[in-house]
Amino acid sequence: MKGLWEAISFFTIIPLGKYEGRPGPSTLFWLPFVGGILGLIWASFDALLSPLVPWRILCILDVLFLVALTGGIHLDGLADSADGLLSHRGRDEALRIMRDSRIGTWGVIAVIFTLSLKVAALEELGNWGRFRVLALAPVYGRTAMLLGLNLLPYGRGEEGIASGMLESKRGIAHWLWLLAIVAGSFIILRSREFLVGNLVFGFTVMILLRFYSSRVGCITGDMAGAMGEISETVLLLAMALSR
Repeated sequence: MKGLWEAISFFTIIPLGKYEGRPGPSTLFWLPFVGGILGLIWASFDALLSPLVPWRILCILDVLFLVALTGGIHLDGLADSADGLLSHRGRDEALRIMRDSRIGTWGVIAVIFTLSLKVAALEELGNWGRFRVLALAPVYGRTAMLLGLNLLPYGRGEEGIASGMLESKRGIAHWLWLLAIVAGSFIILRSREFLVGNLVFGFTVMILLRFYSSRVGCITGDMAGAMGEISETVLLLAMALSR
């Protein structure tokens, strides 16, 4: 269970004690499980506040709460990835830009656009299946990260923060997660939600993998975080628009 503790400590602010080192090999396996924990907390937060807070304010608070739960780690990855990948520079320069802790124009645009879309999706979603959609969205986001880190070569070498996690990549257990999540969504969601959600998720992951592969031929921790944020946002939008 060390990997689970490492995953929760590294990817969330849930107080299990500060984890000082890099995530180990078993951490990667637990990413979707961490998404499940975040999803249940997020959906419960929304359910508790919904009778007390005006609707639009609730949607904004929901989005900010999820960012706070993760310490903004994936949103930071989205910003860094946007700065590098949308810079129209070569592969090496794009990867170098992503390592810069300063946020640029594309990073600001990506963060604002993503947060705005999430708020809009939650407003449009209404009370229609709200708890189950909020509970599942972070699971799918972390599953997208798991798939990306398994399917693309890592672009940072041994010095990258995620390098320790990738010692266990392409394990059969990782693919069982995908089957379990699809099966679970079939039970939890209605047929329309199930079809729309899984088709949109699969299409989003394929597009991102193709873009990463053609742009830099690899994935980094920042790019994995961006995959999670984008997949989560697109799934929420799809659920809201298909109701």
